[in-house]
Amino acid sequence: MKQLESLFKSYTGFPASTITELPSSGSNRRYFRIVGEKDTLIGTFGSCKEENKAFIAIAEHFHKQGLPVPRVYAHSRDFSCYLQQDLGDRILYNAVDEGRSRGNYNPREKSLLFKAMEALPALQFKGAQGLDFSVCYPQPEFDERMISFDLNYFKYCF
Repeated sequence: MKQLESLFKSYTGFPASTITELPSSGSNRRYFRIVGEKDTLIGTFGSCKEENKAFIAIAEHFHKQGLPVPRVYAHSRDFSCYLQQDLGDRILYNAVDEGRSRGNYNPREKSLLFKAMEALPALQFKGAQGLDFSVCYPQPEFDERMISFDLNYFKYCF
């Protein structure tokens, strides 16, 4: 936690006023909303530094490609933590929770799901353009096994 506080102060120039842990979602990373005098950022702590390095490199590449991903503003020297753009509290999983429970989605929920599904090919194809796949974690290629894992995750979580 001290490392995130120090990184926040170094990046913003101001100490954190409040730090609130956020729910984790599908990973071993811990997320914190860090509020300071002028900025609110998401602080992320991950125990797997190789995974953190991959996330940071891919986020930067996607941003350069014009894809809608949160910016990573700063990271610790050892890559154990980083600061990223705070996009708010609304997440797709929660936004479609009622429809998932009912077994059918209303027009608003369907619209959100369609927007997400439309964005996925752009992330896959535009995101792949010029990407150095050697930075990927846990392996440098998105093979059939990895695709199946992601499709099943989406199927059972949404």
